[in-house]
Amino acid sequence: MLIVSMSSVPPRFGKIGPILESLTAQTAQIDRILVYVPETYRRFPDWDGTLPDVPAGVEIRRTPDDFGPATKILCAAREFSDEDTDILFCDDDHIYAPTWAQSFVDLAPHHPGCVIAQGGWQAEAYAGGTGRRALQPRAQRRWRITDIGFQLRYLWQDIRAGAHRHNLTAPPREVFRRSGYVDVFEGYAGVLVRPEMFSNAFYDIPPGLWGVDDVWLSGMLTLGGVPIWLQGGIRDPRQAESERHAPLALAVIDGADRRAANRDGVLYFRENHGIWL
Repeated sequence: MLIVSMSSVPPRFGKIGPILESLTAQTAQIDRILVYVPETYRRFPDWDGTLPDVPAGVEIRRTPDDFGPATKILCAAREFSDEDTDILFCDDDHIYAPTWAQSFVDLAPHHPGCVIAQGGWQAEAYAGGTGRRALQPRAQRRWRITDIGFQLRYLWQDIRAGAHRHNLTAPPREVFRRSGYVDVFEGYAGVLVRPEMFSNAFYDIPPGLWGVDDVWLSGMLTLGGVPIWLQGGIRDPRQAESERHAPLALAVIDGADRRAANRDGVLYFRENHGIWL
């Protein structure tokens, strides 16, 4: 069984239609597409309770818990903890190509026991450290400045947009030139997991980390002995209009912006659990 899971926030409810439609248009055999919506939001306490409209084939699941952005997988992992299923979770601000889900299905048998991701980073990028890891090879990024195809697409996009170029986002590109292991996955590109990878400890998120779900979930998976395999050579999903509304990447939570929170998350696991040294 394959479940696709995501969550969203009230400022984006009116903008997630294209994302959900891209999920219903997948070529893979998907059994259920679920959108988890908390009963209340920590970031949006004034939300009036109005739910988003969703296309046929998509179910809204209500949850009493707001785990921040980790809601998209923690609720699904708990709901299907006794099921033999894969869960592919994603974000509410990207549009996914029709073959996106199938690419994870095809990869999973080649990396049993691993999380499968298509975006991520190494801990030293935010908090320094040795970078030495037993799991090899490590995924390697492609330098944006030397990605000629991307630069040409970006230039052509700017030329076509003219005076409206300030409203554009960068076109998708193949961020990773080599597949391998990473310390932290990035959920925007999709992540394939199994419910049994998640223990009760995942739900006790420290106050400073609930806004950086990628770090928290990746660290807990690492502690549980679950490697994160990143498949390179795949073009990122396209950013959607919803990305401009209440972006978590620009939010300051508990006094920390996204980069500082990522660093603090790495240091939390380094100092308390001895990983990502």
